[in-house]
Amino acid sequence: MKDYTVKQTCRLRCLLTALLAALLCCAGNLWNPARSFASAPDDDPAPGALIKDGHWKRARAVLEPQYKAHPDDAELNYLMSQIDDAFGDLDNARALAERAVALKSSDARYHRQLADVDGETAETASLFAKAGWAKKFKAEAERAAELDPRNLDARFDLLEYDLQAPRMMGGGKDKAAAMADEIAKIDPAQGDLAQARIARDAKDTAAEESWYLKALAANPNDYDVLISAAGFYEQAPRPKLDQARKYAQQAVKTHPGRAAAYSLLASADASEGRWSGLETTLSQAGDKVPDDLDPYYRAGLAIFNDPRSGGSALARAEACFRKYLGSDPEGGEPTLADAHWRLGLVLEKQGRKAEAISELQAALRLDPNFKAARKDLSRLD
Repeated sequence: MKDYTVKQTCRLRCLLTALLAALLCCAGNLWNPARSFASAPDDDPAPGALIKDGHWKRARAVLEPQYKAHPDDAELNYLMSQIDDAFGDLDNARALAERAVALKSSDARYHRQLADVDGETAETASLFAKAGWAKKFKAEAERAAELDPRNLDARFDLLEYDLQAPRMMGGGKDKAAAMADEIAKIDPAQGDLAQARIARDAKDTAAEESWYLKALAANPNDYDVLISAAGFYEQAPRPKLDQARKYAQQAVKTHPGRAAAYSLLASADASEGRWSGLETTLSQAGDKVPDDLDPYYRAGLAIFNDPRSGGSALARAEACFRKYLGSDPEGGEPTLADAHWRLGLVLEKQGRKAEAISELQAALRLDPNFKAARKDLSRLD
């Protein structure tokens, strides 16, 4: 299963909140669906394995020529849908997912991918269209779970739906609890993560932590579990960065070729001003995942978010964001527009107003609809 991390949960909540607001306006209640990138089976060929490990750019380079040569191959449509989804081309991702389903409707993974795209579509849909996309999401996720009862991604999607959707839309906390039990029957450690998600929804931090510890005890070398636990300790109401670092380091040992653990380590090191540790983390990441610069972005963000940061720390944040801007981002990670915006805010903190304005303008050239960058530019200009 793909790591069920803080990043995924934040996106789920954003979608759910948007749809809930829409239904409250239109009919009294509404829900919004889930989205994460589907994981590939462990025995997938190289492109699927690259996707599983988050190497979207590498997978795209391999798959694009294959897809052009075989556009009616269901598996290639499915894999290319994930890649286009990761890089933000939602329209094409939907067309590819629909094509995969049409070519082979018996494959649960294809339905789950279509559910993902429908869910993300709801995020930017008009007020009156959101409910329709929510229904499509639920139908595809349910179809995936029906075709493959052991598809954990689909079951986590449905658990999120049950947590957030009002009963009139088919949701309910009791249904979420039942789904967590079903997940536990398939994989006890993932069942613990499902219970942790339910505890988070209830704002019960102590219970959430206990479920992460149970998951770690059940499967101490599982990358997904380690990353989820590290993310919890880094972003809990009272962060425990030593614990976050501990589990992220274990994740690095488990899968040194994946970037997520390095990003968590870089963020933790930068948050505490552990500069030698940060340099070591960034060096290791550069050796193992040189084409994924997300650890630099996370380090820069952690420094910027620390109100105590100044002088040399802000210079480090600037260097991190400039490094990130030197390469095309990986799929599913902050865009270059995001990085220009963040760099502009760092430059503002350093008193370099003209340069800050230039970076915000660069962000808007890349993404004219970037509201935060436009707001900050109006404030500074």
